[in-house]
Amino acid sequence: MFLKTVWAVLWKDVIAEIRTKEAFISMLVFSLLVIVMFNFAFEPGTEAMREVAPGILWVAFIFAGVLGLNKSFVGEKENDCIQGLLLSPADRSAIYLGKMLSNLVFMGVVEAISLPAFAVFFNIRIAPVLPQLI
Repeated sequence: MFLKTVWAVLWKDVIAEIRTKEAFISMLVFSLLVIVMFNFAFEPGTEAMREVAPGILWVAFIFAGVLGLNKSFVGEKENDCIQGLLLSPADRSAIYLGKMLSNLVFMGVVEAISLPAFAVFFNIRIAPVLPQLI
């Protein structure tokens, strides 16, 4: 029952986000904006830029994820759908897990788009690192 509830919430959120694209677009634009902004803040090719580049990438990803999670719950609250979810016999942790997993799906897509943009803007080769991660 727990996994069924998680899947139902996950599916509902993914379908709703595919229809509106509200949270996904804001997450993507925010992530790319952070990358572009910090690109202008540091001189390309300097040692300082190479030292802070991983932190910049994490800042872009973490804040985009927080933005997406917040939009996920705000959308439910504005439409009074959260009351229906909370009144259902479903476990609240299953509702949260389903929402978190739906945001994880969209964060994966945002990261897949932002990482190549990050590599281009900061002139960092990420291809030699990829085989080590697998």
